Amino acid sequence: MKKFMSVLGVLLCFTMIFSFAGCSENKEVVLTQVIDSINTEFGIDKDAMLTIEDTDTLELYYNVASADVKQFAAQTSLNSATDITEFIFVEAVDADAAKRVFDALETRYNAQKDLCASYSAELLSVVNKCKVVQDGNFIILVMSDNFDAITEHYKTFF
Repeated sequence: MKKFMSVLGVLLCFTMIFSFAGCSENKEVVLTQVIDSINTEFGIDKDAMLTIEDTDTLELYYNVASADVKQFAAQTSLNSATDITEFIFVEAVDADAAKRVFDALETRYNAQKDLCASYSAELLSVVNKCKVVQDGNFIILVMSDNFDAITEHYKTFF
């Protein structure tokens, strides 16, 4: 009888552990919804932005391989001569892909920084306040004079 009660107690403990684990919040973030929220919250004029619609274009503009992308949302200013605003949000398929995506977005960031350094001190000051941010398989590049506020807004989705 003691053995039966011990086994029953262990099974009850496992059941409780797994039931509590099932209650934990596992929030699914949809990056297109995040970018739409940022556009609304920060008054981004979508008509002044180019929305990247597919992974082939993402690869063309940012050198992010399609195979590395689980989901993404990206917009860039149509007039980069006067506006450096750019949002690239990527969820990579795994940790190795996340490293490659981070490196690609870091390369893009440095290219934009070099470009601005050659012709616009004003835009360079914006870019200098920005950076590529990674959290697990999520990697973002935000280039905006509202970098801190937009990054904080992005984090509220997690």
